[in-house]
Amino acid sequence: MNRLTNVEIADDGWPVLAVAGLLTIFMTFAVLPIGCFLLGVLLWLAHILRVPNRHIAAPANTVVAPVDGRIVQIERCSAGSDGTQLPYDAIRITLRTRLTDAQLLCSPADGYLVDNCLLPGMFAGWPGIDGDLGKIQPDTWRDARHFNERRELTIKTNSGYPVLLVQLATKTARQLVCRLADGKQLAVGNPMGIARIAGVTEIYLPANSKLKVVAGQRVVGAETVLAALPPAKAGDS
Repeated sequence: MNRLTNVEIADDGWPVLAVAGLLTIFMTFAVLPIGCFLLGVLLWLAHILRVPNRHIAAPANTVVAPVDGRIVQIERCSAGSDGTQLPYDAIRITLRTRLTDAQLLCSPADGYLVDNCLLPGMFAGWPGIDGDLGKIQPDTWRDARHFNERRELTIKTNSGYPVLLVQLATKTARQLVCRLADGKQLAVGNPMGIARIAGVTEIYLPANSKLKVVAGQRVVGAETVLAALPPAKAGDS
């Protein structure tokens, strides 16, 4: 069983905490009530930017949730849809991370990073994403997928299947961070980056994967199993 510690701040969380800490110190001397409020903000930031304590024990050939959050949509999509370069029909699982969730992005499977690509764009909102699932507006979401800034991370799993992770910008998530180089070996639960703050993460799996979750379900990053992948391809380990 692997384990992430609960006593450290994610590497990409330190710049945010440093700025917030300096501002808190300055305002405490200048205007004490505001300084006290900013101290609370600093504690909140430390909570969501930490490396959370997780028990990682995913069964072989499965994919786990890459982030904390709620599944707001599960859809099947054809090869090459959504502007991606996927060579296969896929299941797309959309996850929304809240302002109270840990923001760390973790590897959803064992394998290695094939591609890490940032595509600049806008920071428009996702109407309906935080409300009733029955009020989702697919056309507006489609626009956000195409025009919002996004980072695409392709992982070749040990079973031979590529899994695509997409960090999507929102009105609050304006920095989609992953500093890993192509070829980086990954184990389930390894930290990969962060969306600062409260972004949308989508994961694309082969269409014949066996789902283990449903829309509306809360998931825990590096722990909740999203799906079982198809049997390993011949010649792949």
